[in-house]
Amino acid sequence: MKSFKPLFFLITALALILAACGSPATPAPSQPEQPQQPAQPQQPAQPAATEAPTVDPNAPVKGGTLIFGTPQEPAILNTLLTTSSIEDAVTSLFVEGLVQVDEKGEYVPVLAEELPTVSEDGLVVTWKLKKGVKFSNGKEFTCDDVKFTMEGALSDLSQVSTSGYRDIETLECPDPYTVVATFSELYAPYLRLFAYIVPSDAGPLDQMETWEYNQKPWGTGPFVLEEWVPGDHLTFVRNPYYREEGKPYLDKVIIRVLPSREVGIQLLGTGEIHALWDITEADLPSLTKMEAQGVTFSAAITGENELLVLNFGANDGSAPADPAANPHPILYDLRVRQAIQYAIDKQKIADTLLYGNVKPGSTVLPVGPFACPQPPSEYNPEKAKALLEEAGWNVGTDGIREKNGMRLSLKINSTSGNLLREQTEQVLAEMLKEVGIELTIENMPSDVFFAGGESDGLRDLGKFDIILYTTGPALDPDSHLFSNYTSYRIPTAENEWSGANFSRYINPDVDRWIDEAAVSMDTATRKALYCKVAEQINKDIPRIYLYERLSITGHRKEFRNLLISPSFVDFAWKAQDWWLSK
Repeated sequence: MKSFKPLFFLITALALILAACGSPATPAPSQPEQPQQPAQPQQPAQPAATEAPTVDPNAPVKGGTLIFGTPQEPAILNTLLTTSSIEDAVTSLFVEGLVQVDEKGEYVPVLAEELPTVSEDGLVVTWKLKKGVKFSNGKEFTCDDVKFTMEGALSDLSQVSTSGYRDIETLECPDPYTVVATFSELYAPYLRLFAYIVPSDAGPLDQMETWEYNQKPWGTGPFVLEEWVPGDHLTFVRNPYYREEGKPYLDKVIIRVLPSREVGIQLLGTGEIHALWDITEADLPSLTKMEAQGVTFSAAITGENELLVLNFGANDGSAPADPAANPHPILYDLRVRQAIQYAIDKQKIADTLLYGNVKPGSTVLPVGPFACPQPPSEYNPEKAKALLEEAGWNVGTDGIREKNGMRLSLKINSTSGNLLREQTEQVLAEMLKEVGIELTIENMPSDVFFAGGESDGLRDLGKFDIILYTTGPALDPDSHLFSNYTSYRIPTAENEWSGANFSRYINPDVDRWIDEAAVSMDTATRKALYCKVAEQINKDIPRIYLYERLSITGHRKEFRNLLISPSFVDFAWKAQDWWLSK
């Protein structure tokens, strides 16, 4: 997804200016006139004495190994198949796009020479590519790689959103450095396309899941993977073909897999790691106390929420495309979902677990140019109880409600090794128990939690009641809303488990509004449609937004030039400029 101060170089120059002439401040006493002397030959001027040049302490130092700690580990490094934030973060060390989002939240050209041009009717978008760019295996980057990336995104095995790509009627390469995309209809957020490039020699698209590239990738970015020891670390070294002369400054970047964020904070304090990815807002007080130990942090606003995904379909792994055909026995009832939200005191979670550093969640679009503020949900346990009574759930002997012999018991799943999430789950269990709902906690490693349907993943298959994690739109909401809230993106075996609508939420109006926004070039029109979507989501409650997230990276002060982009490229924005001070 935050406020932060970028590091800037301070270059200081000292000059010595000598004045060789001028009238004395006090006139000298008068002297007797002396006879005129013959002219003497002129002596060569002596160079003025100068001080030794000072060394700028903020000038980049080349070399060194930077160690980045993370409590999560990627399962795959092919951006067409990645499904988790840690995978997006790690791949950003070697993957680049035509256009990406900088630390100011603005679109900037990266592999393109400039931002693309658009035809008058909005249907033709043209990118001019930088020349002389090579992948880390020595292959030249050209329009063919852009075309391959689009074909990969649209392939049956891809896990990425097809929003925008599916609207490209033709993609042509009039020369190796020009990309011309002709759309079948207007696609307003065209700048978000091709935010990553997959090399055309990665492998046959129909064999994507078995590519060697998935575990040993190459890219145009500043680093290339040298070694991956599962469960321990990933080592990246300089890309020998990187286009910026003298960069990257660092010799190596090591991603060290840690048992927990808490262990990472300890190692940050002792200097055993230089940075810790995915610090939570609750950790900020600890980092502040460690300033004397050389620890600080960088952050950015992302627009993401920590949220609960409520399953509308059966939780037996049948993965229904239409939950009405096989509904969840408890959560398909809107009154139950409303009761759960009434029972949650979001402000208490923000204040007690996150020390007031965040705002309670209230909308799918909390910040950015398309922000749609919504009224915060009401905390009202009495209304929750009344709704459950109305839905036929009566209090049992132990305080947990029952209906037709079924206990009102739900399971919550999330990633293990995350203390804040574990604490959040415990607080949620206490709050729901007050209204007669039992909530049991079952967490798992991130690679298991984020696994796809082909790997028996619980999200795609719908084998859950409630899941807890972070997600949200980055800058332009089209792709996120399309993938997470349209009926087209309910993951099933038929669509190769594509999409992130894990709730199996279906609302024809929401589908229509998102479709209409995607073909409007008028920002005000798009925003009005997105606000309708945000309002309807809050009425239907496929998800409950707990609190707004910051993207925070804790780091030691000797780690210089760390900039956080508020896009899905978390910590490696401009990694070529990273360096370590002595």
